[in-house]
Amino acid sequence: EPIDTRSICMKNGRIFFHRFKSYLGCLDAANGKPVWRKTPQSDPHLFDVLGSYLEQRQSWQSNWRTTAYTRCSEEVLYFAGPQVDKTIAVSTEDGRLLWSHPYNNYQLIIFDNALYGISGPERAFLDTKVDQRSKKFDPLSGEELVSFDMSRRACARVTATSEAIFARAMGGSQRLDLASERLHYLSPMRPTCFDG
Repeated sequence: EPIDTRSICMKNGRIFFHRFKSYLGCLDAANGKPVWRKTPQSDPHLFDVLGSYLEQRQSWQSNWRTTAYTRCSEEVLYFAGPQVDKTIAVSTEDGRLLWSHPYNNYQLIIFDNALYGISGPERAFLDTKVDQRSKKFDPLSGEELVSFDMSRRACARVTATSEAIFARAMGGSQRLDLASERLHYLSPMRPTCFDG
């Protein structure tokens, strides 16, 4: 079955790919040989957590279906976006499930020592029992290290530098300073919808 190209990642000479309810795999980029492959038959729990493709999540609130929903670091594949009903972390080593978080509208920023999930703008259509603030996670365990009140406005992508995370705000942009974990408002500029 065809690969969902919004799930393709490459890191350290390995290519990762996914298709809902069918497979999650890893290839050696040098020779094309499989490193590992998971299917609903070989790992039913993983595919239960990954769930089904969310067809109805086509809106500016959840950031459009065109966005890539898989990101990778050296050790972790992360699933989050309008196609996925939670935030999920899977090992790049062997495809085992590491952790999941019930909130389903984060855009992710990956650093060596932390994963940041920046929350979506509209919360009424989501489960109000789940804490929907933006979070800093331990990348391997999923432990919530910090919660903060930064949420992106509209459909603009979240971006970052080594010192800060940027997201669109009402009438401007927000800058989360990583050293102080303080949020700043930048009024003169804002990104367009499909850019950061």
